[in-house]
Formats: sequence, structure tokens, C-alpha cells
Amino acid sequence: MNPAAFATRQKNARRILGHIINNGETSRLALAGALGLSTATVTNIVTELLERDLLYESRQEHSLVGRKSTLLQFNSRLHHVLTVQIATGPDKETVHMAVCDLRGQVLSSASTVFAIKVTQDRPQGTVLRDLITLIQDFIRRQPEEITARLYGVGISVGGMVNAAQTVDAQIINWKNMNLAMPLQAALHIPVYVEGITRVKAQYETRFLDPSEKNVLYLNLSSGVGMVHFFNGQMVAGQNGIAGEVGHISLNLRGPQCYCGNRGCFEHYCGMHNILQRAAALLTEANRDDCFYELAVRQKEPLTAELLFRAREMGSLVVHDLLCDISEYLGAGLAALYNIFDPDRVILSGYLDGADNFVIENARAEANSRIINRFSREVHLTRAHLNDAQLHLAIVAFVLTKLLDTIYP
Repeated sequence: MNPAAFATRQKNARRILGHIINNGETSRLALAGALGLSTATVTNIVTELLERDLLYESRQEHSLVGRKSTLLQFNSRLHHVLTVQIATGPDKETVHMAVCDLRGQVLSSASTVFAIKVTQDRPQGTVLRDLITLIQDFIRRQPEEITARLYGVGISVGGMVNAAQTVDAQIINWKNMNLAMPLQAALHIPVYVEGITRVKAQYETRFLDPSEKNVLYLNLSSGVGMVHFFNGQMVAGQNGIAGEVGHISLNLRGPQCYCGNRGCFEHYCGMHNILQRAAALLTEANRDDCFYELAVRQKEPLTAELLFRAREMGSLVVHDLLCDISEYLGAGLAALYNIFDPDRVILSGYLDGADNFVIENARAEANSRIINRFSREVHLTRAHLNDAQLHLAIVAFVLTKLLDTIYP
């Protein structure tokens, strides 16, 4: 087979697999119609995918007339993936681990409070060794039928991860942390590390409309991160860290950020700092506010969900705080619109389960700030995936790496 024909076959195999993974079981004839391929091409490639155990014939399609079609299904049990979520919060740091099949169905899971942050008492080497031990112990506790199919590990972390999978996460004092190589040496299986924003954004690509050529994904979590998709491809940048919009200065005379700049986007719209600002409102001067009642008297944990609930219950101090946040979010969105002129912006993170108050305020603020010579309006939508489903995105991320080895 000549190189051009081989490359086309590889590309079509990925398209067929991607279609079945995203849309569920289907027939050879339906695949040909959906992908614009000949039935002969589909049949030949499907035969190879069946031989590789990537697909299996699930059942025959019910039909009142004509020949019944055999339906194809992705073999999600071919391998297992260990997902690791390194989560930082205002009061604790947690490592969430789950063994999943290739569709993200959880087979076994555990969450452990873990001292992730590098300190003088816990230097970077100690944190790394303890984290590797934690993951090894979790794998050892799994039955053989799970570990025998374990293909690889996918790790999501808040912070910058460059093309070499080196992590820089200043909130937890990780500087040039090489997590992938030592863990891979310890486990003898592939390990893939990526920033949480990119992991979630890559999952969202399965929902992009083909007509959308220029889309931004904005993740509002403990910090603020962005991914830019152009013609369906993620723009990585020269060093693999494009999208660090959290450290755009929205106020040159604002508070100093840990990055060294002042008035960063992340300072005003990252949940880590928002919760610190919210905690400062819990004073005797605000004792008659329902937010004080919930957080102090009823001792409810200080979370994003509590803030949104308090505003809905009539908290004036939280209302003012969220108004301030939405104004800065709108200013940040306006900057992104003026630079990228996107088809839309997908919002993810702490706004997933919230009402539309912050989003609509931010939209109005952004619309008032963008250069509007062509009657542009800010188009915002919510992400399909929420933070509780992050394991699905990590599995999809590792599955992409697996398929890259088979069909590069």
C-alpha cells in the first residue's frame, strides 16, 4: 500500500472508531452514510477493527423488511484506565482515583486526603514519592481481573503542563515537576499527565458543531484556564502551554498574584480567591445576612454551591460579591472576544450547576466592552461535562493516546 493510501486508511479508521465511540452502536451501512465513505471501504476497515478487538458485533438491527443489519459496538472492556484527579481546595487537598473501562464506567474508586502542596517540611521529592506510593497501593488493592487489563494512567492537575508533561502549578508550589516518567517507571504502563482545562476541553470536542471553526473553552475552577480550538484542532502553542489567560492583568493596580503580576483574571474569577473573599465577609457586621447564618451558625462548608444558594436566599453581601466577579468575568470575556473573535465561548467549572445570574451579568458586561462594528454579540454556552464527571474526560484523553499508538 502506498504511503498516501495508507495514511488515508489510518485516518478513516480513526473516523470510524470516533463515530462509534461518540454515537454508540451502528451498522456498516449507516457508517458509510454518516462519514461519506464507500461501503467497501467501511467493510474493509471494520474487518480490521474487529480483528484488533476494538469493535465487536453486538446484535442484529430489527427490521420489518429487507435484510437485517449487524450492529457494531466499541469494545470498551478491551482495556482499563486508571484516572487520577489531583484536586486542591481552600481547606484540603485530595487525590481521587478510579479504574474505568474505555467508556468511563467506574469499576473501582477511592478518594484520599493528601498533602499535595510542596512545603519546606515536604519538599518536591517527598510529595512525588508519596504520590507514587499512594497510586501503587490503590492498584495493588484491585482484583486481578481489573489489573490484568490496565492499559495506562491518566492524571489531571490544575496548572501548566508543557509538551514534555512537566507540571508547573504555583498554587501547590510544583515547579517543573516530572510526574509521568517516575510513575511510569514504577508501574511499567504508560502514564499521561495533562492540565485539567485541556482534559475537559478535549472531551468537549465531540459536541462541537462542524460549522464552528473558532471556539474557546474557558474553565473557571480554582484558577482560570482556556483552550482555543481552530478548525477542530487544539492550539497548543510553541511550548504546549497556550491558553494561560488566568494571568492576564485586568487591573494593573490590583492585588499582587502569586505569578508576580497584579490584578490577574484568576484573582477576580478563580474560585480559590473567590472563597477567600467570601470568608472575609463572615464578620459580626454581617451577622444578620443569611450567608453568615449558613456558613457560621449552621457551619456549612464554604463552597461555590453555598455562595450561589446564599444569593438565591437573599444574601446581599454575596450578591455584591457575585456582581463584582461577573463584571471582571465580562471584562475578561470582552478581551478574549476582541482577540479571537470566536464563534462561541464554552464555560465550565464552578458555573456548571449555578443559575444564570453570573453568566448573564458577565454577558452584558462583555457586550458593552467588545468592539461592535459588525453587530457582534457574546455567545456563551455551558459545557456538557461537569467536574463530577471528570473521570470521563480523563478516560477519553488516555483513549486518544491509545489510538494514537495504533493509528498514528
